[in-house]
Amino acid sequence: MASIFNSLNIGYSGLKTSQIAIDTTGHNIANAENPDYTRQRVVISPNDPLNTTPGDIGLGAKVTEIVRIHDEFVYKRLKSSSSDSEYASFRQDTLDEVSSYFPEIDQNGVYDGLSNFFDAWSNFSKNSDDSSLKIDLAEKTKTFVSTLQDTRDLLQKTQDTLDEQLRTTVDEINRLGEQIAEINVRINTHETGGGDANDLRDQRDKLELALSKLIDTSVTKGELRSDTTVDSNLVESTDQYHLSIGGSSFVDGSTFHPLVLDKAGDGTAYSNIYYQRQDNVSFDITNYIHGGKTGAILSLRGSDYNEELGKFMDGDIQQIIDKLDSFASSLIENVNNIYAGHATDSMLGDVAVDTNMPIENSGLHINTDSGFNVKIYDIDGNVVAQRSVALNGKTFQDVADRINDPTVDDNADNTVTNDVDDFVLVSFDSEGHMSISLKDGFEEQGYRFAIEEDDWENPSLFAGAMGMQRFFDGSDAETISLNRTLDENPTKIAGNAAPVPGDNTIANRMVQLQFDKIGFYLDGNMEPYSQDTLSGFFRMSTTEVAEMTASAHSAAETSQSLLNAVIDEFDSISRVDIDEELTNLMKYQTGYSASAKVITTIDQMIETLLGIKQ
Repeated sequence: MASIFNSLNIGYSGLKTSQIAIDTTGHNIANAENPDYTRQRVVISPNDPLNTTPGDIGLGAKVTEIVRIHDEFVYKRLKSSSSDSEYASFRQDTLDEVSSYFPEIDQNGVYDGLSNFFDAWSNFSKNSDDSSLKIDLAEKTKTFVSTLQDTRDLLQKTQDTLDEQLRTTVDEINRLGEQIAEINVRINTHETGGGDANDLRDQRDKLELALSKLIDTSVTKGELRSDTTVDSNLVESTDQYHLSIGGSSFVDGSTFHPLVLDKAGDGTAYSNIYYQRQDNVSFDITNYIHGGKTGAILSLRGSDYNEELGKFMDGDIQQIIDKLDSFASSLIENVNNIYAGHATDSMLGDVAVDTNMPIENSGLHINTDSGFNVKIYDIDGNVVAQRSVALNGKTFQDVADRINDPTVDDNADNTVTNDVDDFVLVSFDSEGHMSISLKDGFEEQGYRFAIEEDDWENPSLFAGAMGMQRFFDGSDAETISLNRTLDENPTKIAGNAAPVPGDNTIANRMVQLQFDKIGFYLDGNMEPYSQDTLSGFFRMSTTEVAEMTASAHSAAETSQSLLNAVIDEFDSISRVDIDEELTNLMKYQTGYSASAKVITTIDQMIETLLGIKQ
């Protein structure tokens, strides 16, 4: 038979249990506004009974555990959705900024500059001897080029800024990883004795969630347990912990492996992300990172760096830069190709070549299925000699030898002193730059020469690709500029082919260029990415930027909606509901009062027993 003091202890156990439950409820209420707090519940179970006849006598209750109401599966979805939302949001903000670099609707962008450039050529073609029109053309060209360069510079600075943000983000990732490892030590220490480090686990979850917004992670926490007797949503992890990034261990229990940044390649200041093992061997994991802010940075800046080309082969910003460079490069080559038709006394190419290399293997955008003509003009503008040069299967030296060949009778008159080779000499300097110049005495006599396409419907672009006579200097959107000589003295701009007043052949061809479909090339490929007009290609490129930005907005809205849905689900499980807690508080308060009543009753029983003795 149980003693009366056992009965007193039963009441005390009820008081103690209710007190702990009230403390836990109060803890929930106190943290109701803490977004990182997970509500807690007490697990109450009976004490072991006293075995008697006719049956067991209960000995009260005890709190066996205080648990977090946490569903690990929902929490993983929360981290994944947060990562996706941060990724989409960062891309949206960056592409909004990039799209502002192409203000074509405001009539002050590259497209407007291109239109003004061709309008100036059109005006110039009406009177190619007018110096004021030459000056106007030079100013319109410089304005256009400046806008093109500024746009390219803004894109480059955006790419540079993204690289700086990558450094800052990786530092933050390492800081969070180190803190998670430190908390794991505290959790293991706390739970070694069998307790639940609920608040520490909340802190770790907070860090995990913050980390997931920065980079995509994979977390394994050992075996999961579920206890529907406590709460149907209780799915919690055990004490094992492993967090990986890009397939590599980042936090393994209390061990932290920091990410390091190193150059993406030789000759670049851009960085890639490397994982460093404990033996100090590092390997690049950049291409394995796709989510969170870091993934967004890499998707915009690029992650696959090509040392040979000196640029990233991917990345939205890089693709926009590549399109702008392709636009500028094709503009330069085609304008210069036409300008080489202006009669002059000398030409010096700005591209160094291997003279013995087949032209089709040179990497230059030269159409070897076509050819060009070298024309010699006299002082009156008459063509006194002309020689065609085929390019198919030829080397650069073959081209020079063809022009210099003394056995060719250009005029078919059996005269050896009036052919192209008698007037000009082609040579290469030590670096491989081609030069063509009049032989001694002919310049003073008023002779001039020019390079003209054999077929303008299928141009070779030899002179333009070699930079033999330049209206534009440079090779892409970063380096393009009006030729220095023409910039210093715009009156030297030529609209004529023959060296006589009134000829506007070159100016007319420049005007026609805006309607011609030309090739645009990317990533060193010899096959054109696109065949279009200059304005058409630029419109296509800006449309792609607009579509990319619109797609980013749509993705951001969708990911935010999904995140909101997961947040609502997570909050319904783990967040504190004040009304529910107040109800529980009243319930536990009633239990406390009832247990106190039990103790009061037992006390009265003890007094009765003591009174019997009296």
